[in-house]
Amino acid sequence: MNDPTSIRPPRPFRLRAVLPDLCLLAAMPLLVYSVHRVFIDTPNEQTMGTAFKIFFFHVPMGWLCMLMALVAGVAAGVQLRRRSRLAGCVALAAAEVGFVTGLGVLLTGPIWGRATWGTPWTGDARQVTTALLWLVIVAYLLLRHYGPRTSDRLAAALAIFGAVNVPIIYYAVKLWKTLHPSTGVVGSLPPEMWATFWPGLGALILCSLGLFGLRVRQLVIAEELDAAWVQLDERSQST
Repeated sequence: MNDPTSIRPPRPFRLRAVLPDLCLLAAMPLLVYSVHRVFIDTPNEQTMGTAFKIFFFHVPMGWLCMLMALVAGVAAGVQLRRRSRLAGCVALAAAEVGFVTGLGVLLTGPIWGRATWGTPWTGDARQVTTALLWLVIVAYLLLRHYGPRTSDRLAAALAIFGAVNVPIIYYAVKLWKTLHPSTGVVGSLPPEMWATFWPGLGALILCSLGLFGLRVRQLVIAEELDAAWVQLDERSQST
């Protein structure tokens, strides 16, 4: 029979432990509602027709990619300066979510560009800088997952460079006068499209934050397991 004193007391309830799950649960009905609004309730744009509906997915994913790049860059800087394992986990998780959202941007952008300009790629400044950001994220992930331990500084430098690139992407239209729509296009939407844009943005934000939180939790647990195995190995060697 087990000794009652050896049984650990239950951990206190913490909201942050279930917050990623709550985000994903809230995202599911909102995502279904937003997709219904995009394809059923929202009228087609006069010039681009049905292809304009991809705007409601393209723009939020672009914003989320830039947000995750900023988070990864700041966390990588903290990791580099303080040798923080938690910051390293946050940077890696943010980069992974940024990889997915950035891939969504690069896949949906050419569809929109084909309907707008007649070509999927014009090589304008915003397209190039966005593609550059995604490639930087890919390089960072390759170094973090497959690079040696000595590549931490290079990986952090890549993440910081990606974060620096974010404001360049945002102001690219104003700086170089490209064909890409300006940053104020969201504010100029008619009411029926405005009412469709925000539920979709909220659903993608909740989904991204939920996946980000779950991934951080996984990485922290993996780091703790690695540290425990190292301590166990050191104890076995000392005895």
